[in-house]
Amino acid sequence: MAHEIAQAAPHVVGGPVGITRRWFLRLAVLGSLGAIFSQSLGCFISFYYPLRVGTFGGKVLAGKPEDLKVGDAKYVREGKFYLTRTPDGFLALYQKCPHLGCVVPWKPDDPTEDSLAAKGRFNCPCHGSIYDRFGVIKAGPAPRPMDMMAISIENGNLLVDTGKITQRAAYDPSQAFKG
Repeated sequence: MAHEIAQAAPHVVGGPVGITRRWFLRLAVLGSLGAIFSQSLGCFISFYYPLRVGTFGGKVLAGKPEDLKVGDAKYVREGKFYLTRTPDGFLALYQKCPHLGCVVPWKPDDPTEDSLAAKGRFNCPCHGSIYDRFGVIKAGPAPRPMDMMAISIENGNLLVDTGKITQRAAYDPSQAFKG
């Protein structure tokens, strides 16, 4: 009789060892929920974890000082800035318009807004702000000149610190980097 009870109730202590269908389904459901939760958590963390793409936010190599003549403007894609050379020195101008943040391209064939060359100016395509080689606003709705970045020289190369963007109210020749 004891043998018949053990077969009828396997969950009783001393009964046959094994996993029931109920326990198997419970483990399968809980395991599936755990897998879904861990995948969702992994996706959430990877989505909100900041990725450092390029070198923006750090120091960017902009070339040698002798590569630019007075009046030249060069776009440095990795740093999102324009390097211009003026009689006062070098300027690293942030590519975004201070008005609403549109990217301001250098237009080498447009009429100039300064006396350094016959052609060339910055022209914002969004709302028509126009800047000279110094980044000074000449026309349009922008409230101030283009923002600048700090420049230094290391091993004969110009380095621009894209993590230090400075707003300015007007152009001051002392703001130019004298390389």
